Amino acid sequence: MKKFILTFLIVLTFPLFAQRQRPEFRLSYDLARFRGDAEHLYVEVYYSFDVTALRYVRSNGAFNSEMIMSITFKKTTSDSVVARQAWRIPFSVSDTAMLESSRSYVDIFGFMLKPDVYHIFLVAQDVNAPNIRDSVALTANLQQLPNSNISLSDVELASSIVQIERDSTNRFYKNTFEVRPNPSKLFGEHQPTLFYYLEAYNLLRNKSEKYYTKAVVTNAVGKEVINHERGKRRINDSNVEVGMMKVNTLKTGVYTFSYTVIDSVDGSAVTSSKRFFIYNPSLPVDTLVSTSGGSVDASEYATMTEDELDKEFERSRYVASGAEIAQYSKLKGVEAKRKALFEFWSSRDEDKSTPVNETKMEYFRRIEIANVQYKTGFREGWKTDRGRVFIVYGPPDEIERHANETDVKPYEIWHYNSIQGGVIFIFGDRTGFSDYILLHSTHRSELHDENWRRQIEAN
Repeated sequence: MKKFILTFLIVLTFPLFAQRQRPEFRLSYDLARFRGDAEHLYVEVYYSFDVTALRYVRSNGAFNSEMIMSITFKKTTSDSVVARQAWRIPFSVSDTAMLESSRSYVDIFGFMLKPDVYHIFLVAQDVNAPNIRDSVALTANLQQLPNSNISLSDVELASSIVQIERDSTNRFYKNTFEVRPNPSKLFGEHQPTLFYYLEAYNLLRNKSEKYYTKAVVTNAVGKEVINHERGKRRINDSNVEVGMMKVNTLKTGVYTFSYTVIDSVDGSAVTSSKRFFIYNPSLPVDTLVSTSGGSVDASEYATMTEDELDKEFERSRYVASGAEIAQYSKLKGVEAKRKALFEFWSSRDEDKSTPVNETKMEYFRRIEIANVQYKTGFREGWKTDRGRVFIVYGPPDEIERHANETDVKPYEIWHYNSIQGGVIFIFGDRTGFSDYILLHSTHRSELHDENWRRQIEAN
């Protein structure tokens, strides 16, 4: 199946949201693998954000904003960059009366990559307000799809799929369909229909006339809540598998969509799946599918290994008390640790009526950002002093960067205006390797050293 690598800029102009109600900027993302050539995979990255969260400036009779986007793929083994794209996305509206409703901007980029394990970094920043930014850091094991037997691409979840005439100018076009992705993977009241797209390969490896497909939605404890099955004739070696499901009757929670191709003769099967979220506020919350309530068996901890649990608790230490750290260190066995982590984060969930633990989500989102922005040659970003302060207190209101002062090594001053009446954190690069350590803070619970400049005086 022919693919198109889309690396040009798209500019959309549409009604935006009023400035006085600007929400917090958040970047949503998703990705999917498809078959490329003999040596490469074709990987699509989908992203979206609410354009109402941007800052608009009046100029030339209009209100304008602009977002800078970038995406980078690095090999985990060598940390070498194998693909990178950066681009600008301008938005414009002529009348503030149009700025009354929230709108989502959705885009897609495609890359041909050799199979490998990659660190992927996606960064978005508002040109008019650099503090309006978000970033995503993830690790993806992008392995080649099998060529010796039937295989499936990854699932792309979409907000709409429409069959159209071939259109090379439409970046959402592929294989006779316009597929508009849903990077947030959020469905329900606002998006009552889940659309899915994936591709089946090597269908003629088996000689039977038919094969069967099964599209299933399961809740957090593995119970099937939707099941669509059908038989298909083998005509081509590859086939596009598309469909839709009404999900507006599902209760708020976390679900998994799975698509299975089953051979009609020997019963062999291959499955591709993806997790998604339902938000239906008009329906009662089902604690069995809620990530912020219910039991540990219905949480993400139910399938985590002991090493994974230990790693998660280690990363949670910035908000753990001394007693909690001591208690966890004494635990024996995976079940005890699963229960402890579940209770640890459940106790910090400030709104248990929602399907997710917003406190936990925000904490680990900050860890991802810290790993991108504050990584050094020696430590992960979340383990650095700047990373810790960012994770615990959030992004600073202002950063003073002093990189070229005479007789003083580089240092930064972070200002937080809403904490304890206004506090600062001062970090210095004492080693010269961009490893900024905390030298002084006016926060009551942090390191205090009025003579901090002596630590960074040049020799």
